[in-house]
Amino acid sequence: MGDIKIEMNFYITVGEPAKPAESEAPSIDFFEEAEYEVEHTDGNRSLSTIGNYLTALNSLRHYLGRSIDVSELTADIIGGYQKWLREQNIKPNTISCYTRSLRSVYHRIAHRYRLPADSDPFKGAFTGNSKTAKRSLAREDLQRIRQLCLPEGSFLSLSRDIFLFSFYAQGMPFVDIAFLTKAQISDGVLVYYRHKTGTRVAIGLEPPMVDIIRRYEQRGRERVFPILKARDEPRVYKEYLQKLGRYNRALHKISAMARLSKPLTSYVARHSWASMAYGLNVDLPVISQALGHTNPHTTLLYIKELDDERLQQANRRILKDLQ
Repeated sequence: MGDIKIEMNFYITVGEPAKPAESEAPSIDFFEEAEYEVEHTDGNRSLSTIGNYLTALNSLRHYLGRSIDVSELTADIIGGYQKWLREQNIKPNTISCYTRSLRSVYHRIAHRYRLPADSDPFKGAFTGNSKTAKRSLAREDLQRIRQLCLPEGSFLSLSRDIFLFSFYAQGMPFVDIAFLTKAQISDGVLVYYRHKTGTRVAIGLEPPMVDIIRRYEQRGRERVFPILKARDEPRVYKEYLQKLGRYNRALHKISAMARLSKPLTSYVARHSWASMAYGLNVDLPVISQALGHTNPHTTLLYIKELDDERLQQANRRILKDLQ
């Protein structure tokens, strides 16, 4: 068999070179990418922070009513979204929290896709904190909550007990109560590490705390309270968010039943304990340690403002020292 000879002829056309096809920017679905970022967030993110991300994303999705490409997300859209939230009577600090959460997720997407910095739609958006009415309760309010007659074994009754336990336990957050295990209680001391900051907090068990714990004792259950049943991480996280929402709704009902002047939330017990401790002249660093804050300045946000009389007394003492 002879060799096969292949001849190749090249033809060159002289003239203007053909223009290359313009490369189109890839389509990036904001919500899909945002959910990916939340799902793959680093382990340092607390459950409450991840919950804020998901709540903010659901809120923006509800406002838009559709998916949106990252390239479509502009400052005008974010401004319109914030205006819409205000029209829904959402409080300024909640709007700021939603916006910060969305901005954080957007920046993670922008970093991954190397988006230009000048395309940031959150420039100029309100992300600060405005002064709000304090959420602390008076002693009389706590007495009303304690004296409510609620159906035994109901979720309302459990919510009331969890709220009171949070107050008794130095403002222990709901997330840490939900995940509290029997192994964390030993020799009359409850020890937990805050989900949000990782700060270690030790609390001596007092009689009202013990009474509530015993009310929910159940052999074979790892956790102290019957809040979470799931064990694997994805399911337990989803269940936690559902129970947190249900808990806050129950607290709203309880505040109405007790005829309180302000609605209860999971944070009110924490604020109330801090304010009452401060009113009893407990030092700020001690309150900060009890709350598991890493920065005492954060504690100041939990404490109601000094009244004018206390300010006058403080100023009087300062001026007296100068005489």
